[in-house]
Amino acid sequence: METSKATSEYVYEDEFCYITEDGDIFRKESDHLEEEKLGEAEEENIEEVIAELRSNFVTLQEELNERENLSEEEIDAWKTRFAESDAIGDFSLLYDRLDDIAQPEVEEEASADEEATDEQEDDSEDQENDPVAYYKKLTNKAQDLAKQDDWGTVEKKLDKLSHEWGDGPDVEGEEDEEKVRNLYYKFTKAEESFQKSKEEHFAQSDKKRKENLADKRTLLKEIEKIVKAEDWSATGKIKKLESKWHSIGSVPKEQAADIADKYKSLIKEFKSHKVDRLVEKRQKQEDNLMMKMAVLDKMERVAGDIDENTTNWKEIDDTFSDLTNQWKKIGRVPREKSNQVWSRYKSAQDLYYDNKYKYHKDHRSNVDSFTAKKQNICEEAEALVEQKDIAKAARKINKLHHRWKKIGNLPQRREDKLWDRFKAATDAFNEKKSNNIDKLHKQEEEHYQQKLELIEKAEEVKDTTDWDKGHQQMQSFMDRWKKIGPVPHKKSNKIWKQFKGAMDVFYDRRREHFKEAKEQQKENLKRKEEILDKLRALGQHEDPIAAVDEAKKLQAEFKDVGYVPIKKKNEMWRKYREVCDVIYDRMRAAKSGDKFDQELAKASLDPEQRSQIQGLRKEYKKIEKEVRSLKEEVLQLEESKTNFNFSDDDNPFLKEMNEKINKAQAKLESKQNKLDALSIEMEDIKEEA
Repeated sequence: METSKATSEYVYEDEFCYITEDGDIFRKESDHLEEEKLGEAEEENIEEVIAELRSNFVTLQEELNERENLSEEEIDAWKTRFAESDAIGDFSLLYDRLDDIAQPEVEEEASADEEATDEQEDDSEDQENDPVAYYKKLTNKAQDLAKQDDWGTVEKKLDKLSHEWGDGPDVEGEEDEEKVRNLYYKFTKAEESFQKSKEEHFAQSDKKRKENLADKRTLLKEIEKIVKAEDWSATGKIKKLESKWHSIGSVPKEQAADIADKYKSLIKEFKSHKVDRLVEKRQKQEDNLMMKMAVLDKMERVAGDIDENTTNWKEIDDTFSDLTNQWKKIGRVPREKSNQVWSRYKSAQDLYYDNKYKYHKDHRSNVDSFTAKKQNICEEAEALVEQKDIAKAARKINKLHHRWKKIGNLPQRREDKLWDRFKAATDAFNEKKSNNIDKLHKQEEEHYQQKLELIEKAEEVKDTTDWDKGHQQMQSFMDRWKKIGPVPHKKSNKIWKQFKGAMDVFYDRRREHFKEAKEQQKENLKRKEEILDKLRALGQHEDPIAAVDEAKKLQAEFKDVGYVPIKKKNEMWRKYREVCDVIYDRMRAAKSGDKFDQELAKASLDPEQRSQIQGLRKEYKKIEKEVRSLKEEVLQLEESKTNFNFSDDDNPFLKEMNEKINKAQAKLESKQNKLDALSIEMEDIKEEA
């Protein structure tokens, strides 16, 4: 259709007509005709009705084109026919045609007769005074007429000129006779030229009529095929074929009547069955109405049963979704019931989603989240209307549309409301963009110049060997490139290829460099592992102090080896620290004079076992210190008790002293047991080694 409800208050509208919500078809007012109701149309056959009205206009136009020299009465009759016709089209063309084919007025005919009389008088004067001028004048007229294509009129005029030539004056003198002979040659050539053009025209017309006949016969076969197949629902196809038929010009006269009769017969047969089909269609719509009502009953029940006790949301969602799909698959209902059924369907949908939002926590959370995201997009779109850089804003509008699509769908009522807001903002921006197209082009050109500057900088950096700095610069250029707005579309791909080309040169060189560096790093890893093996062996050296001296050499060698693969860097450093700690811990233990440390230094332990024992040893020493302190506390309490002579065992002070002694001894015993346990654990680790 030409228009929709989104852009018109009517269900259909074009240049010549419109159709109201009630299905009334109105022909629009024009320079020659007033607005008039032509009939009614069902929603499902609007296109068919419009096609038929247009076809009626084509028929009028074809009939009028075949008429010539209409009288005033005939013209009035045609105008009445135009006004009463069920047709839509550009009637100004038909009225112009009427003006062209109107008979000339008497006054004009009189003027023409006077002109002819004047010419005759001039010719008589030429005959008497200058015969050559007379024949020259006839020749010029013939040459002018030969260029025209009003075949009948021109032929009559040429015939008249030929008679005038024959009745012309005698010529005296050889020189004048020669001139007249030359003029006669030109005169006959003009006649021949006209006859040739006329013959070519009618030959071409005959050819075109034969082609039209072939085209109409082809259309007849298609119509006949539909009728024989009893495809009475093919109204749309028939309308298109009718429109094609009327657009084809005239055919040879001897075949015109037969082919027209066959066409009318087939169309009449098809349309006679159309009534039966419409009856069947109406019954089908009534059946659809009953089915849709039954589905709506179920949808309303499902939606109405949702409350605070509902938990089987998956089952309810599936049920309601199935009912919705059933409703959509059912065909059209009678037109007068359509709005009522649709309104009830929308109410059921709204009730379902309102109750689901009210009682389903997860759904409510999603809806709120999606709503907030789409509201943010609306706000961003509205802000873009005020943005000065229209080119940047245009790119942002497109991104907002992509973001909108990625967000989940909302209940239809909310979705429609937010979409209308978003669309209003984008429409406002697009209008602003259209009104400022010159400014947009100027901004795009400014962006283009900014990106050309970045290309120059990238070209300067692409050959650097400072890989870290070069990488940082290239990333900075890329960030700036993205922030600059769009450039003229025709230049976009070209400058992107230039910019990316410079970056590719740098990063290809950088990758090649690091590829070589990786090979070297693998060699370095292998060398460092060899050094670690030697350091581990020193961790078992019989002389811990001498082992340190040898370890220092290996440590220096380890540090001089270059980088290892980044994934192995931390692991290698950890292993290095562990083996070195073993060597230096053994050295410190050997120098400490502590028997336990010296034994530990000489023991054949791996770094993890040695670390475990050292941890336990540290805890052992801490508790050992606490044990000594507790022993001193008990001795002091016992000595203090001997300083007093208690006559009564129930003395409160004596009881307090005894409680402190007992408490300290119990604590001492617990600490001693802990020391024994630690000793056993350390011995177990040594034995495992």
